[in-house]
Amino acid sequence: MVCIGDDQIYTAMSKTVGLPVAIATLKILNGIIKTPGVQIPITKEVYYPILKELEEYGVVFNEKDVDYLGYNPLNVSS
Repeated sequence: MVCIGDDQIYTAMSKTVGLPVAIATLKILNGIIKTPGVQIPITKEVYYPILKELEEYGVVFNEKDVDYLGYNPLNVSS
């Protein structure tokens, strides 16, 4: 996963941690997410509406399969 912040206020951390928590909180308060108690986001009821709203803020997840070439720190570019 790669996420780059916009500036010192809108950081990558705020986009990938703070924003999803805020979205989840509002969805719980508005009755969209009804699962009781503390939950990890593994059910579609919890994660799907959050992922859909994150797209409106430019946070999009693109998944692709790649071949595993083994662990070789000399081939990792930074």
